[in-house]
Amino acid sequence: MHEFLQQIIVEGGNIAKDFFLKGVSFKSKAHLGDLVTEADVAVNTFLINKIKERFPLHRIVSEEAPPEGTEGAEYEWIIDPIDGTRNFAFGIGMWCTMVALYERAEPYAAAIYNPLANELFFAKVGEGATLNGLPIHVNQVASLDHGFGICVRGVNTVHESRYRRFLDHLTNETTVWMHNFGTMLSSCYVASGGADFYVGNCGFDHDYAAIATIAPEAGALVTNCDGAPWKRGRRDIVITNPELHSKLLDLLK
Repeated sequence: MHEFLQQIIVEGGNIAKDFFLKGVSFKSKAHLGDLVTEADVAVNTFLINKIKERFPLHRIVSEEAPPEGTEGAEYEWIIDPIDGTRNFAFGIGMWCTMVALYERAEPYAAAIYNPLANELFFAKVGEGATLNGLPIHVNQVASLDHGFGICVRGVNTVHESRYRRFLDHLTNETTVWMHNFGTMLSSCYVASGGADFYVGNCGFDHDYAAIATIAPEAGALVTNCDGAPWKRGRRDIVITNPELHSKLLDLLK
């Protein structure tokens, strides 16, 4: 099943790549920061059809379509056909396709594919995480001094005030370099050791489920801003190596 997951996410991601290189039209959903393109729809349709054809009894939850299948099914697929749609729509090459697979409501496997760089991040629970088939691991950075961090602070969310304070603390009390890319692809580079942490407060299950499966297999701690393991339904997330985790939580107080 995990081989099938890797196959369809690469195929779906390359469909998106073809659209990206040609240019796309788009429209707003909830607000100007929440866009959908014809590529989102095409990739979403492709992935759903492939899964339904192979596993008709599985449940499918996607950002771009109503849930399909029986709630409580043994297996559940969580899809974000294009994460970073705003980047995608405006020709910025920071976006990805994400799919997580849950078994009996627990993570089983996940993949995140960056078609422009041909980067396939993958993990099956208990077997480690890989990038294009090679093992990856978080770094061992123990200090925030001149650290490389990705921070996302959304508005009108439950923990928004804490994330505002976090950014104040991070700006005024550390020398961290903050980089924002508008896509969960950046969190993959925490898992592979290039970036030190990812902290965000405005994602949904389709944003977080895949990286919350991959990053722990790479040695990361993946929690909410209270320090408890991230669970579906929480819109806040902290992803980092064990050395930095408590330091980031201190800044979230």
